[in-house]
Amino acid sequence: MKENRSLPPGSRDEWLDLLRALAVSLVLASHGSWFFAHPEESVFANVTATLGVEIFFVLSGFLVGGILFEQVMSGASWHNLLPTFWARRWIRTLPSYYLFLGLNILIYQRSGLPPLAPYFAFLQNFAHPIPAFFPESWSLAIEELFYLFFPLIVMAFGKLHGRSIRTFIAAGAFVFLISLATRIGAVILFEPTMETGIRKVAIFRLDAIMTGVFAYIAMKWIRPSHKPALLMAGLVVLAFSIVILAKPQAELDHSFFARTFLFNLLQLSVALLIIAGIGRIQLPYGAAAGVTALSKWSYSLYLVNLPVIIVIHSFWRLQPHASVATLMSAVLYASICLVLAAGLYHYFERPILSWRDRKTLGRSSDMLRSELRS
Repeated sequence: MKENRSLPPGSRDEWLDLLRALAVSLVLASHGSWFFAHPEESVFANVTATLGVEIFFVLSGFLVGGILFEQVMSGASWHNLLPTFWARRWIRTLPSYYLFLGLNILIYQRSGLPPLAPYFAFLQNFAHPIPAFFPESWSLAIEELFYLFFPLIVMAFGKLHGRSIRTFIAAGAFVFLISLATRIGAVILFEPTMETGIRKVAIFRLDAIMTGVFAYIAMKWIRPSHKPALLMAGLVVLAFSIVILAKPQAELDHSFFARTFLFNLLQLSVALLIIAGIGRIQLPYGAAAGVTALSKWSYSLYLVNLPVIIVIHSFWRLQPHASVATLMSAVLYASICLVLAAGLYHYFERPILSWRDRKTLGRSSDMLRSELRS
């Protein structure tokens, strides 16, 4: 194995920040395009939303799954490793999630609420389409379920076969193949639609995050001389995936490939691009500051943007079309999202993260790259 090229604790990588900023920008662009065209009629909305979330998934696996990998390989005891890993993960994600769950309850209460218990346990889209309530939570549920169950599977494999990279990869392959197999089986047996019946159902999507974990492990064998070829391969695979993804939704809903392996192609392209660019990209200072800010605000931006759209539409009730009024609404939407996300990060997320670090870093000083805030 080549030397470990993981990031040192406390560091940031501008390429990873750039990808995360790109991911949230794609999601915002997708939802902002609703001011100009109905989502079901917009190829742009479909492509940008799908690509943005796939980047989030693979980045999450690369960063958070990479942390789990390093801790498992360090030999830390399971009874210390898992509680600390889960505590840090949940302190990072749950406060904002439950804050916006409460906000969505207030927004949707007049139009009727679905059963809320599944939302508190991240089961709202476990094996079925997510309800119309708090729809953006679908991807968060997938991540939380992955980080709950995958460490347990790694531990089970480790206890049976001993701790090794091979055992960790075997546990990951088990999760990846189960997720892929259930997706293929569902498409064959039930003919679900791509968007609501496959893309946003948790048990069909765990392989997305697992791809990021595999990318982290694969990075250990990658030489710098390999990276230009990986960059080119990633761009080619990405372009091919986007060409397919840009087809009409009705065609995608009946395509076996689009509902099964297209997701894996998208994830592979992102994984290749992550490995190709990490440690190699340096942005100009001004651009780097903006990218870093967007990266830090990305979780709040993801949660806040749909409530902002709902509020704007409730005041203006504009029909989707190109006009000065809709352009102004879109600009207002982006501006409000940025302001609210910055405030939420600085006055809600960051104090919680600082408290988390004080409470947990003493027990596991190198567990998380605290500045990456994944």
